[in-house]
Amino acid sequence: MSSLESAHSEYRTLLLADIESYARGRDDAVRSRLRARLRQLLSIAFAEAQITSNQTCAQSTGDGLLVTIDPTVGKPRILGGVIESLAAGLREQNRRAIQREQLRIRMVLHAADLLIDSDGPLGDQVNFAFRLLDAQRLRDLLKSASGPMLVCVSEVIYRQVIAQRHEGLEPTDFEPVRLESKGTRVIAWVRAPGEPGLVARSGLSTADGGDARNNERPPRPAPVSSACARNDV
Repeated sequence: MSSLESAHSEYRTLLLADIESYARGRDDAVRSRLRARLRQLLSIAFAEAQITSNQTCAQSTGDGLLVTIDPTVGKPRILGGVIESLAAGLREQNRRAIQREQLRIRMVLHAADLLIDSDGPLGDQVNFAFRLLDAQRLRDLLKSASGPMLVCVSEVIYRQVIAQRHEGLEPTDFEPVRLESKGTRVIAWVRAPGEPGLVARSGLSTADGGDARNNERPPRPAPVSSACARNDV
């Protein structure tokens, strides 16, 4: 049976993480250690949020990770426990690390129906999440942050989960920012754990976000496919 014939549609949460300045001023040995530490810290964060290994599926993207998460895992557990645990783990590891071993990441969370075959998830929505991750403004915001982590959530997650205050989530913890990457232009929502108001201080919130909290238009995915292989975190 071909991979096309075995492909099936499933709803999943997507978590993408990218290591800042992965290739700059670092040799392969350092890059390998940073990737291993990111995977380890994320595994610990999942475990502390009581998310089991059979509920996640991950692949290295070279300078980060692509993780698909089972729909039985509520997004507040990711937006709350996982993010807080990972941010704390990153701060602790950086406290002990020399400069070139510092680990800072951009993270994107999205959720959608994906086509999944023997190589993993693929399609418009995977590609859309990567375009959010690659947006220059996310890179710039992380550079301006003092902490080790910037979290970006898609409009669909913000509207359906955060704005509805599921399980105590606070909408004002997230700030709107307009992102552009490879022809995709959307409003997304960002948070730097422990650094409220990062977007506003950058000058992007009012000029680029506009009245985003009242904007009901969903993001438009770009029609390009991308796939990942399966590998548990």
